[in-house]
Amino acid sequence: MRFLLTLVALAKLSLYAAATCPTGPVINDGGFESGVIPPTSGGNAWNVVGIVGDKTSYTLTTPGSTNNGGRFAFTALLAPGSPRYGGQSSLTLFQFMHTCTGKNYSIALDYKFDSTASNKCTLRLEYPFKTSVGSVTVPSGLGTPGVWYTTGSTFQSVSPDADRLRIIFNCNDATDAISVDNVKVELFNGNAF
Repeated sequence: MRFLLTLVALAKLSLYAAATCPTGPVINDGGFESGVIPPTSGGNAWNVVGIVGDKTSYTLTTPGSTNNGGRFAFTALLAPGSPRYGGQSSLTLFQFMHTCTGKNYSIALDYKFDSTASNKCTLRLEYPFKTSVGSVTVPSGLGTPGVWYTTGSTFQSVSPDADRLRIIFNCNDATDAISVDNVKVELFNGNAF
């Protein structure tokens, strides 16, 4: 009888754990196909914070990525403007992810720099990593201006209430337009470290 009760308790725990993991997409509007410029709510949960540079802005541009992209891409227009910013211009695009604690996920996104000659701009992808933050940084000097490339990584979910995907656009003493599209976060069956 004790064995049977233990099996029932384990089955209930297993069902509870499965029921608490979110279903559906991990992020919303990763292709920016809603056509709505962030920050928004509802189906598109992207937000923009940390704008540095009085001439720094952002928009949706067309067309999207040539790597199976759609109509739109998110584009950060980075320009330092006045000297009070010390030549810096940046902004952060982010979204909270619908993840399941302890599960592994892959991240992939397409990106392009409109100008790579100065090598003074970067695109940085930040994601949860154990109790900290993991990241991938791509400098503008890699690649050809105006050409779409793909980058990505893997991570293990820390908490569905705190897992945040950040895409940081940054230039130092330079002006550039940096675009992202096809942002995908999916369950990953391999090792995420």
